[in-house]
Amino acid sequence: MINFNKNKLINETLDKYYETFSHMLDTSDYVPERFNNKIGKYIFKNMKKAFRVIDREDRKYQREFKRKYKERERLKKPKKDNFFKKLFTKIKRFVDKFKIKKSK
Repeated sequence: MINFNKNKLINETLDKYYETFSHMLDTSDYVPERFNNKIGKYIFKNMKKAFRVIDREDRKYQREFKRKYKERERLKKPKKDNFFKKLFTKIKRFVDKFKIKKSK
């Protein structure tokens, strides 16, 4: 099943990441390279953290969706009538109680 909500959140996160990364590239002319490297690592670390949060929320959403789906399916099923099952268990108990044997 495709989760469109997760795809939407991932796209938003990537858009923000690329926007931040582009701002960093604009400053590469006058900021020393080692600082740009640190900033790049920091941005990437935060992006990975954002993806973990998205995955966690998606797992919660999927669990809740499955629970609701199972509940809905359970309510759709008609209840079985156990009349014959009860009848045959009573007959079996009666036969076992009086040890009725088959005639030869």
